[in-house]
Amino acid sequence: MYLFSAESIEFFRELHSPSDVPKRFASKIMLHSSKVLHGDQQKTIFLQRITAGFFEIFEHHVVCNAPETEILPTPLIPSLHLHVSMDDNEVDAYVNGQQGVELKPREVNLFYLEEINIAVLPPGKHCFFHIAFKNETLFRLLKKKPFAALYNKFQKKVKQVEDEMGGMLNEPGQVTMDAYFMMLIHEIRQCNFNEQASKYYREKKCQLMLEHFLRQILHIRESKIELTDQKILTLDYVKEYVKLNINKSINVKQLAGQFNISTNLLEKGFRQLNGISLRTFIHMYRMEFSTKLLAIKGMPPDSIARLTGFRNYAALDAAFYKYFGCAAEVFHEQC
Repeated sequence: MYLFSAESIEFFRELHSPSDVPKRFASKIMLHSSKVLHGDQQKTIFLQRITAGFFEIFEHHVVCNAPETEILPTPLIPSLHLHVSMDDNEVDAYVNGQQGVELKPREVNLFYLEEINIAVLPPGKHCFFHIAFKNETLFRLLKKKPFAALYNKFQKKVKQVEDEMGGMLNEPGQVTMDAYFMMLIHEIRQCNFNEQASKYYREKKCQLMLEHFLRQILHIRESKIELTDQKILTLDYVKEYVKLNINKSINVKQLAGQFNISTNLLEKGFRQLNGISLRTFIHMYRMEFSTKLLAIKGMPPDSIARLTGFRNYAALDAAFYKYFGCAAEVFHEQC
């Protein structure tokens, strides 16, 4: 089931004012969604909401003719929200109706929310994407080795915002939406597996979003290297090569030699351009490609393993369980 299908994306793109919204709206246009058309015809709201294991996914769209004070989705229980501002407008928000926060375009922030949350929206179209989760989910990730340095900082910050009944946890460390965030959001939106597989798939993508956010907080002051057009083109070629040769054993040293670039440029440049390391991308794409093959009805398991670079189906299944938290057969469509 789609959270947000290609057809509904096109549908929303054509909306410029509430008068453009069909009077008869059905959730078939946007699955998992509901619409509220206010009586003054000044504002239309679309709200999509779906669960994904330890996470809950929200996508909130507003079309308004005039400046509007909009109540953003309020959690059913106090929870953390990784919030992405998807449009090009700066929005003034008020956590619990009091604490002022500026939501900047293409910015990712982590909030603790309890009560009503309000945003002052300029005229136009607005889109907010966020995932909600409990404190335990965050601290479980922070116990992992890559993020352990953030544990005490976030523990204190969570306690502070709980006492204040809401607030931003990453301030002043602002995180910008990059290509990797956008890719994960796209994959969450376009998930089209069976119901059980979709739950595991979306949950993994939400986890990757949260992990990437934490990684960005850690590297927020990391210096960047200069990437010329030629270097960017080469790095794009590397990415496409990986996709086309995912059935083979691939490593950074081999790719650097093949494309005649240093391993330093390859590793740093790839991460700077794509938001993740090349090693992570290779494994992630291998697992992603395996889900697509598993979803093909009647595809022989050994063929799937061979096409994704595993020596046999048992090896694929073990890697799949470690990555998605379920057996590969959950995704496998039988004849």
